[in-house]
Amino acid sequence: MKQSRSPYCPSCAEVDFQNFLKVRDFIREPANKQTTIGALVEATGVSELDITRYIHEGRLIIKDNPSLNIACVRCGNPTNQGKVCADCQTDMQQELKGLQASVTKQSVRAYRLD
Repeated sequence: MKQSRSPYCPSCAEVDFQNFLKVRDFIREPANKQTTIGALVEATGVSELDITRYIHEGRLIIKDNPSLNIACVRCGNPTNQGKVCADCQTDMQQELKGLQASVTKQSVRAYRLD
């Protein structure tokens, strides 16, 4: 039996996918480019929680609409895709590189048993 990564049963996954398509198609319309999250919820019937989840998962990327930006989970600044803004992503990558370098320096030690 094929394993699925979705936390939903097949019928619920289909409903979720259809909701995603409603949101995606709505914001693609030129007349809806500046819509707010409340108007998006009202027009599509999709919950704000689901819309936010689509953005966090990277499935829904909001371009040129600051009304739909969500807060970065690290600093609170607005971001239009994922959970972390571009500045925090860069900072986190630099921190990770620094940690990797320090681990590499520490693990170079050698010991002799006599």
